[in-house]
Amino acid sequence: MKVIKFRNRLVLSAMAGINDHSFCSKFPAGMVVLGGFSVDEESMEASKKVAKRGRKEFIFEDPIEGVKAEIEGLIKTYDGVFAVNVRSASEKGYLKTAKLVGDYGGLIEINAHCRQPEFIEIGCGQELLKDPKLISIVEKTSKVCPTCVKIRGGLSLDYKKLARELKEAGCLMLHVDAMVPGGNADFGLVKEISKEIFTIGNNSVVDVYSAKKMLESGAKLVSAARAVLKDERFFERLLEDELLSSHTVLLIN
Repeated sequence: MKVIKFRNRLVLSAMAGINDHSFCSKFPAGMVVLGGFSVDEESMEASKKVAKRGRKEFIFEDPIEGVKAEIEGLIKTYDGVFAVNVRSASEKGYLKTAKLVGDYGGLIEINAHCRQPEFIEIGCGQELLKDPKLISIVEKTSKVCPTCVKIRGGLSLDYKKLARELKEAGCLMLHVDAMVPGGNADFGLVKEISKEIFTIGNNSVVDVYSAKKMLESGAKLVSAARAVLKDERFFERLLEDELLSSHTVLLIN
């Protein structure tokens, strides 16, 4: 049995066009997530469309080589657990990236979360939550790389069933954006999912209190993203708390 050790309970969540290796290596989180990256031709075209309307995206001529360069840059300066957040219109893109990430000792994070229309139109992001191929993707990637799936809350889904199915397919953990329309986080959703699978809780984490509430709701780790853009010492402030600075492990059969 293998063990993934997290030196603290904090995770830097993916931000497309922002989370490159130099950005991620700045933070003392127990886990950082590179990307999100588009890794096949169709998803890269979607990224280009998104970038044209002013949103940040990673644009690579060769997506797999681009991801490889980011991983190699990160492991030179960061010694915690890392994941790579991935979007692809094809199963081949996910599997090829999973093999690459696995070779470097990381986790692949399947992006079933993004809601930009350019990605929804090609079956990426949260559109995967409606598609049985998500299970097929996880079954394949989990054979070559530890696999996490990032999902979005607030939809008309049986999240408990989804968590069970993903775990049975080989998913090791769910990264849950527990969004509630209009603001705040759905801690009940975090509690429900964390009973089924190792869970990273995300959304509305702005201080020690909200971060600890995620853990107290059942999540093993808690993530933030935009908060660090407002305050680069955000994670340092959270690590002053004993619970948030404590270590935890994920067992892999």
